[in-house]
Amino acid sequence: MTIDEIKNEVLENVKDFVTNEVKDIAIKWIKDKALPAIKEVATAFVTELKNSATDEKGWVKFRDTIFLPVAINASIWLVEKVVNKLAPEEQV
Repeated sequence: MTIDEIKNEVLENVKDFVTNEVKDIAIKWIKDKALPAIKEVATAFVTELKNSATDEKGWVKFRDTIFLPVAINASIWLVEKVVNKLAPEEQV
């Protein structure tokens, strides 16, 4: 079986794989695994951006100390809020 045959088989039967259970698992994975990793990388990136801006001036300094850190952190915050709303309720 070639890769194209596998791809076509999956595409023909994709409706069988897209279930509420799979959707819940995907959201849970994003919430529990992906977002913490992304936040860790973003924190390091923002720190390095700010460190690299110490010798900069003007718009480059603004970009590295304010604009990019705010854009990155706001994007992560927004995604986290949406994922928390979409995440299935934990059963105790």
